[in-house]
Amino acid sequence: MQIPPQNMEIEKIYSQQQRERSRSIAVCSANAGEGVTSIALALAQRNLLAGHSTLVVDLNLYQPALNTLLTLDEPALETGVLDKPRIVTVQEQPIALIGITSPSHRDLVMKLRKPGVLEELIIEWKKSFDIIIFDTSPINRVNANNIPAERIAEACDGCLMVVLAGNTTESMVSAAVEKLKCTNAILLGCILNDYSNPSLKSELLREVRRLESHCSGLATRIGNWIHNSHLLSMEI
Repeated sequence: MQIPPQNMEIEKIYSQQQRERSRSIAVCSANAGEGVTSIALALAQRNLLAGHSTLVVDLNLYQPALNTLLTLDEPALETGVLDKPRIVTVQEQPIALIGITSPSHRDLVMKLRKPGVLEELIIEWKKSFDIIIFDTSPINRVNANNIPAERIAEACDGCLMVVLAGNTTESMVSAAVEKLKCTNAILLGCILNDYSNPSLKSELLREVRRLESHCSGLATRIGNWIHNSHLLSMEI
């Protein structure tokens, strides 16, 4: 799912990031498939539109998203840990960014888990980039192959929690937030992804579209009324 960087919700997230003056941000979620990668990429593009040099770091080892676009030389490990920043792309999306792909060697994964290693890398990256955004693995999915998202969030200036409405339970979110608290990670905010939980306005418009083949004129009038309704446009 690709989210336009001009999206009003992304604008709000960007504004919050600017208010907090957070230069390194981890985008997290309790479970897989909640929209972490989409939010991370959209926020990165919004920062680029604002003129900020932005680096996207893919540490979502459960579902890596970034691929190297140009392979002109052999990957060189930066400080013996990760590949150098380079042009990357996202599968099936027309997006090109400066990023770092997910580590594939287990010894690198183990090294990144150690306290202080990621913090040192962030300090170095901040010398070249204004904003650093991390795509992380699901917090509640614990296995030997992941870099814990709470460890990444701890190393950053702050983190954002993405919650898929209608799918993620309160207990799942609470468990994830508790893990963040245990590492003293700074939770900047929670992003409610309503992809699976559309608004009343969206549902009404969907039903109206079913009338178009039978009475197009009436469907158009009702559709315009719904579009222009201030009540239905209000956020809850």
